[in-house]
Amino acid sequence: MDDKIRRAEELLEQRARERGGNGHANVDTEGTAPDQPAAASPEDPRAEQLTNDLKRMTADFANYRKRNEAERTEFAKFAKSDLIAKILDVLDGFDRALATIPEELKGTPWVEGMWLLERKLRGILELEGLKPVDSIGAQFDPYQHEAVAHVPSDQPEGTVIAEHQKAYRLYDKLIRPALVTVSSGSEGKEKN
Repeated sequence: MDDKIRRAEELLEQRARERGGNGHANVDTEGTAPDQPAAASPEDPRAEQLTNDLKRMTADFANYRKRNEAERTEFAKFAKSDLIAKILDVLDGFDRALATIPEELKGTPWVEGMWLLERKLRGILELEGLKPVDSIGAQFDPYQHEAVAHVPSDQPEGTVIAEHQKAYRLYDKLIRPALVTVSSGSEGKEKN
């Protein structure tokens, strides 16, 4: 494939040299193009084959460029996923700290400042494409959840009943699964 690409680039460069800046063939004062090989007759099968090869290589090169650009865009989109996954631990720490604030301290300025920092951090991560995945009440999915316990409950078997760590997606890719407790069904079923 690399030889084809190199050959296509050489042919495109040669074609650009043969053409002027305006896209028309360079023509000398006598009305002929300089350094042009003798034109092949339209019936020449080799000329048709070379023309088809050039068209094919040009199309291959255009497809290569598009694919390369798409791969670069995809890489840039997910290059930051490792950093975001590490920042999620900080966000979890904020959530745990803010959940344990005593009632008498909830209106104090420093607590409000902590809430503001948490909202700003969450907003920045959302702008980067991060979205939380809701798990409570959902059916257990091993691709999105990690079960840390199975407990009897009134919920149907396999239903997520508690979430210990939230799952997050970066665009359409899961970057962290949820740690959950899953229902093992009602206690009456287990005794039978």
